[in-house]
Amino acid sequence: MIRKTTFLFLLALPALFFACPTDQDPCQVDTCAPHGTCVIGNEGPSCVCDEFYQPGPNPSCIPASTQLVGQRCVEDDNCISNMCMKYEGDPEGYCTTTDCIWDRDCVNHAEDETNEMCCVEVDAAYFICMKIAEGYGCGTGYMCGESCTGNPDICDPAFPCMGDGLDDPNAICSAPCAVDADCSSCEWNVDPDARISCITISGGDKYCLLNFAEPCTTGADCIEGETCSIGVSADFTDLYGECGTYGALEPGAECNPDDDINELDFDNRCSALYCFGGMCSEVCSLDVDCPEGMSCLEHTFEDVDDSIMVCKGD
Repeated sequence: MIRKTTFLFLLALPALFFACPTDQDPCQVDTCAPHGTCVIGNEGPSCVCDEFYQPGPNPSCIPASTQLVGQRCVEDDNCISNMCMKYEGDPEGYCTTTDCIWDRDCVNHAEDETNEMCCVEVDAAYFICMKIAEGYGCGTGYMCGESCTGNPDICDPAFPCMGDGLDDPNAICSAPCAVDADCSSCEWNVDPDARISCITISGGDKYCLLNFAEPCTTGADCIEGETCSIGVSADFTDLYGECGTYGALEPGAECNPDDDINELDFDNRCSALYCFGGMCSEVCSLDVDCPEGMSCLEHTFEDVDDSIMVCKGD
């Protein structure tokens, strides 16, 4: 008998892999934002980061903690000291530290400037390295009323330097106050005749500051938009007229004399501050200086040894 043998042939076929087509952009979800831009390179997506930021995982842009004291920054994490000092409204600031004891502890590492840094006491609570204006040096001991332009560290710790930035020509060593009389011992060494008054700053605190309001006898002496209000000397002995705008209600407008002017907002306060006889007042010399329905009459305050002519409702 002839036996048939069946042979099974196994064919070695190549393995076939089918890739699913896709149009998805690797940077479609930009994890680099908001401080960088996603780009595609040979090794896939990566980040091109803004100044003060460096590439991180995922990819992403994270703060670059590389800036030394005095160098520019936009947030605390940019600084090795973890403290970025910025003035209100400024997008950038500079790195500082609160561990100084002497001025020599504060070194400005910004290579593009020569401003000195001083160890300055803040709110009698801690010391901070702070830049002063170019050309000025560190020092201490100035009293209330003396100029501290360019150098906030020059004042005695009891009299903080108050001004609008380092280069404010009217910055002075100041003092907390409640009324003008608290500022009677302050004298501006630049101009001894300048008035220093107790003025409210942002936040509601009051400090002895230079008062450059123009004197006046009627509203006609003031520039457009200002009225002639009542000024009081620091020692509470003199009343005088000074130009200013303390509210939106013009002289002659209706008002409530029983309202506490310190509790009113700007829109509901008289422009010359005071309300007499149910109408907003201002300083005057004659009846013709007053709005219709008001007369120019003498006025006194209980705690001031002087009088002044003001418009009052008939």
